Formats: sequence, structure tokens, C-alpha cells
Amino acid sequence: MDNVVNSQRLSDNSIDLNEKLRTSIYLKEDTYLKIDSLIKLKGRNQSRNDVIENAVDFYFGYITSQLNQDYLCGVFGSKMEGLVSNLATRISKGNFRTAVEMDMHTRMMASVIQLNKDEYDKLRIKSIHDVKTTNGSIDILEAANESEDET
Repeated sequence: MDNVVNSQRLSDNSIDLNEKLRTSIYLKEDTYLKIDSLIKLKGRNQSRNDVIENAVDFYFGYITSQLNQDYLCGVFGSKMEGLVSNLATRISKGNFRTAVEMDMHTRMMASVIQLNKDEYDKLRIKSIHDVKTTNGSIDILEAANESEDET
């Protein structure tokens, strides 16, 4: 049987995948020189066919890995987006629970300590100033000492 490649021969499933088929290609002289220099560089008994076959295998792997990389980046990106969204939801729910508890504490304190509007405004201004200057890290002992000094 003839080993020349054509569409009918390629669609024949009875051909062994490792069987070499003959084809003709047209290459520039420069390409032949590159192939020959690769053969010399490799230092093994290698033919031009082997170099071309290796080049096609390499290029096929390169292109398919690019496709896989694009696919994986899309999958990874959507997975990360889902994780971040889930985390944002959990943080929002936690902040809501904290705000409810804070509101309850504030209302309890307001019912126990009877502050008038002026005292409340002074306390609020001082709290805003303290939070801004300490970036939110307020020491409870320091706050207790300040309240003892004021009394």
C-alpha cells in the first residue's frame, strides 16, 4: 500500500498511528539550514524528518498549553470571584450582627446613664478624635484611666 498522505488515507482507521506517512513540503532554504544546524547541534543521528516531527510536536504542545492556560485562568478567576463574593457576604453578615449588638449596648447604656444632648455630643466628638488618632485601636485600660481622671 502507498504511504503517501491524502484525506482518504488519513481517515482510514486501520492505519497504525505510529506508521510514518510520506508527504512533500516546500520550505525555504533558510529553514533547511536551520534544520541542519539543529541536527548538528543535537549531535545524534537524526534526520530532517525527526527534526520537523519534533518541531510539530513542540508547536502543538505550545498551542494547546496556551488554550489550556486560557481555560484555567478563566476557571480560576471565576472560582476566586466566587470565594471573594462569599467572603464579602460573610463579612457583611458579621458586620450587621456587630452593629445590632452595638446598638443594643448603646441603648442599654443610654437607659442606665442619663446623658443630656451636650454631654453626648462632647463624648461623640472625643470618640471620633480618639478613633482617628489611634486608627481604631483603643486601649481599654487607657480609656478607664481617662474616665477616672475626669471624675
